[in-house]
Amino acid sequence: MTRRLAWLALSLSLVLGSTVLPAAEPATLAGSWTLKIVVPQGTRTPGMVLVQQGDSVTGTYKAMRGEGPVTGKLTGNSFVLSTQVTTADASLTIEYRGTLTGDTLAGTVHMGRLGEAAFTGTRNR
Repeated sequence: MTRRLAWLALSLSLVLGSTVLPAAEPATLAGSWTLKIVVPQGTRTPGMVLVQQGDSVTGTYKAMRGEGPVTGKLTGNSFVLSTQVTTADASLTIEYRGTLTGDTLAGTVHMGRLGEAAFTGTRNR
């Protein structure tokens, strides 16, 4: 009887201890995003639609000053995204550097001669 209980306990511990958890899905920037940038002139809410293949990211950026193609890279949860926006009177390189956490972005945007600011972003569902 004692042997049976020991065998049952061992069997249960092996079954319960070997539960396989699903692998975490790799981070992806793919999708439509709404960004929020607070600057002295007010809050800006540009958008991006991104596609990802491996760690390469491409897409479209649309903001008050214009729109342009996006290129970038996602390494782990860290990303760098760049775009060139051309308006009637100027051309501006914009670079986003930050971290992806689920459906949220956070980091710093560098806006050429306009300086830099913190930004956040939310994936549109």
